[in-house]
Amino acid sequence: MSDWTPTTLVSVNEDGDLDRASNGYSRYGAYITDRPAKFHEHGEPGTPLDAAEFAAAAWEVATPPILLDYVNVRPGLEAVTTTFTEDGELLLKVSVPLRHDALHADRRPRRPWQDWTSEYDYAGRDDTYRHAYEPDIKDGRPALLTVSHILIPTTGWDLPAPQHTAGRALVEEAKQVVHEIARQVNLAAGPMVAQLLGDR
Repeated sequence: MSDWTPTTLVSVNEDGDLDRASNGYSRYGAYITDRPAKFHEHGEPGTPLDAAEFAAAAWEVATPPILLDYVNVRPGLEAVTTTFTEDGELLLKVSVPLRHDALHADRRPRRPWQDWTSEYDYAGRDDTYRHAYEPDIKDGRPALLTVSHILIPTTGWDLPAPQHTAGRALVEEAKQVVHEIARQVNLAAGPMVAQLLGDR
């Protein structure tokens, strides 16, 4: 279980990664090994990616839907993903479902529009933060589901370019990047999400 706080949005589960490792040292590493083409330049197996592309690949493999329970996203958030600007700048996108009561009173939908539903996090036994789910659409009641996307630039982050394209050294480089992204997302987006949700 992670100790979630209003500004802690993601956590990295290294203990679980080792415990579930089929290769003896990292389950995440096994997933990297199964996807070699993601971690080198197209058609050039010996040429590492640049720092931004490598960070995006490392984060994608570390997170759902590819890998579960290595990088955990706090219940109530939809996802933390990567995207690129037209100029090739790497951004982190934090997607936050907003319930109707979080909207300005003049803009809140009235019935019969349905809202996000939520569910107790049985795995984490955490009643503070609940997963948001789409409601069952029935009885002719439409749903209006609002999501706020926070885009965080990675300028100035410590995202080093990899030196390897395979093996355990590559896994260690990917882990370093994953931890840096998690740290920076919590630092940069955590206070913004807390403010957005009124969670202080």
